[in-house]
Amino acid sequence: MSSKRKNEITEQTKSHTIAIIVSLIMIIPFFWMILSSFKPGTEIVKMPPTFFPQTFTLKNYQTLFERLPFGRYFLNSIIVSGGITIISMFSSSMLGYVFAKFNFKFKNFFFFLLMSGFMIPFATLVIPMYLLTAKIGLTNNYLGLILPFCLSPFGMFLMKQFMEDIPNDYIEAARLDGASELWIYSRIILPLTSAALGGVAIYNFLMTWNQLWWPLMVTSQPAMRTLPLGVAALAQQQGKRYDLLITGASVSVLPIIVLFAIAQKQIVKGLSVSSGLKM
Repeated sequence: MSSKRKNEITEQTKSHTIAIIVSLIMIIPFFWMILSSFKPGTEIVKMPPTFFPQTFTLKNYQTLFERLPFGRYFLNSIIVSGGITIISMFSSSMLGYVFAKFNFKFKNFFFFLLMSGFMIPFATLVIPMYLLTAKIGLTNNYLGLILPFCLSPFGMFLMKQFMEDIPNDYIEAARLDGASELWIYSRIILPLTSAALGGVAIYNFLMTWNQLWWPLMVTSQPAMRTLPLGVAALAQQQGKRYDLLITGASVSVLPIIVLFAIAQKQIVKGLSVSSGLKM
């Protein structure tokens, strides 16, 4: 074996070892949290702490769903995150197609106007957004939670950059055959951009699933709370019940873990697409 090959193997071994160590540091707290949700409260605070449950119990989950409507919170999060994800996929792909393949007056102005939403901190927008939402009567309403986030500047930018690489010959050939713009968009553009669209879907779902600030602003009724808001309320009401707090946090992150396990390949492909953007 040549010395060059030996050096390559040594470097790969070092990088893989570092990646495994960093991954373990990131993953172990999540495993401990989920395993602790199956422990009695006395075992969670026991010193020295245990990693695996010595006494396995489902009592924490039973108590949690009896004391608080966590099923309702879970449903609200699914409706809000799913609604935002589906609508933002449509708006991002449609706007990306328009800005990538059409020329019209003030095109750059409108593009940078939409992109400005990506550059302005959410903290400066939240008060005007709340006043507008309250004025049109959308507080304590699914529309008030979904509509302000239906347009994703990041998603639009990602789709535009991806669509610019699609040859115009495909589109011109379809137009010569009499295809409508909607047919071209749905039958040619969308299938060719499925990887980027998957990245937009995953990004928006994760961002909205973990959202706390906006649901806290526009909901005052317990029935409209999302999971992160439910966990925050649980921390206020049951501050010393670490068993319930850990169980509530486990319930809130479980869908994200399942989503990652199911769509792992699509997530990696979507991240690869976004990291390979041309500027």
